[in-house]
Amino acid sequence: MNDHLNQVKKDGFCLVESAISMDTIEEFKRDFYPLFEEKKAQFRSQFKDGSKYSANHDINRWNMLLPSNSVLLSSGFYASPEIMSVLRGVFDTPFALVFFSSDIASPGSTYQTIHQDGNDFAIALNVPLVDSTAENGSTQVFPGTHRVSDEAAFSTASNEFTDEQVEERAAKLTPLHLDVKCGDLTLRDLRLIHRGTPNHSSVDRPYLSAIYLPSPEDAAPTFETIEAGLAAFAEFKKRAFPTGRVELIDFANTFGRLVMGFSHSDRVQRPIPKHVSDALSEDARYVLRFAKFEDDELNARIRRDEQTSAALAEQITLARKEFDKLYDWDEEHAFDQVLNHAIKSLEEDGEE
Repeated sequence: MNDHLNQVKKDGFCLVESAISMDTIEEFKRDFYPLFEEKKAQFRSQFKDGSKYSANHDINRWNMLLPSNSVLLSSGFYASPEIMSVLRGVFDTPFALVFFSSDIASPGSTYQTIHQDGNDFAIALNVPLVDSTAENGSTQVFPGTHRVSDEAAFSTASNEFTDEQVEERAAKLTPLHLDVKCGDLTLRDLRLIHRGTPNHSSVDRPYLSAIYLPSPEDAAPTFETIEAGLAAFAEFKKRAFPTGRVELIDFANTFGRLVMGFSHSDRVQRPIPKHVSDALSEDARYVLRFAKFEDDELNARIRRDEQTSAALAEQITLARKEFDKLYDWDEEHAFDQVLNHAIKSLEEDGEE
């Protein structure tokens, strides 16, 4: 695995071939596709005209968090010895699996804007459930761009690149289509410049995805505080999506990621059943240690303290104020537009 570790440090990604058996991939598919159909129906039911919105992430692109009571989690693929060897070599602090989800490019998806997934160091694991090619939307990457320059050594320090600087840097480089066969997986530094590409095929191209973030302290907010944050997130989404306003939807989704970042896990609303945690390897339980478990002994490994709870509670209060302000501003602005239009019409009628 030293070759894979060195490639992640040098290029910002690596491909691990034949990492997951085809039998396991078929098990994943049996669980995944019904969940995806349910997700699409649930999403579109929020709107009067469900066909107006192609997906929940981008044009014909979907993100979907994965359940805890499924083979997708219980398999423990995200903490295999091969993966853990690379993760332990690339992280310079303890780390945790914070987001366990999926990324789907449906037919008709288009090029994404060239971007980083963030300025801060983290690692994404992707497992395709079908062969991923340039035809169905494999990811386009710009090797080495997770480092601040071609000459710079690998570092886990954050960078300060703006969106404009990212695009300028990419314009000077030749991208690579990261084609991945079923059974293979990739590990990618989130700072690596990349973009999703169009799916020209007639079928979905789903990736299972796990995001690992540094988590130097085994401390987190109480479950009650986290659940209050998730309730605010759900409320923001319920109010934002029917409006179709991008700034409200982005605010809601960004706040949701903030809550899960504070939590170091997206498994608080999705507690891990005891029969699942009992079957997991110790490495899998380690990367998931910030989750909420039915097994209280596993919950006791994390200190739920007042300081981190207070910090999250403050963010929830601020977010509620900012969301209301953003929501109300548009309503007031819309009323002003209607009023101004009516006044203008009356003035024009008077001139006639």
